[in-house]
Amino acid sequence: MAEYQGGCLCGDIRYELSGDPDRIAICHCRYCQLRTGAPFGSLAYFETSNVKMLKGKPSNYSFTSESGSGWQTEFCSRCASTLFMQLDK
Repeated sequence: MAEYQGGCLCGDIRYELSGDPDRIAICHCRYCQLRTGAPFGSLAYFETSNVKMLKGKPSNYSFTSESGSGWQTEFCSRCASTLFMQLDK
């Protein structure tokens, strides 16, 4: 099983992902444009059970998009790196 490690820019938060992503996508929605400051955002979807936090705890920001979907974004409160996103079902 594949394992990946990652974290934020400053190193306060570290995580490990196991298995391959369920899906990889490039998104051009307005939220991804605002979140990244670019014309698109790149996303890799993993099951929550395949995510293990190794160090730190991300901050959370929730909002409702123009289409009515609820979003939760997790980021480092020190360096502001976006780490995880979840679309409410």
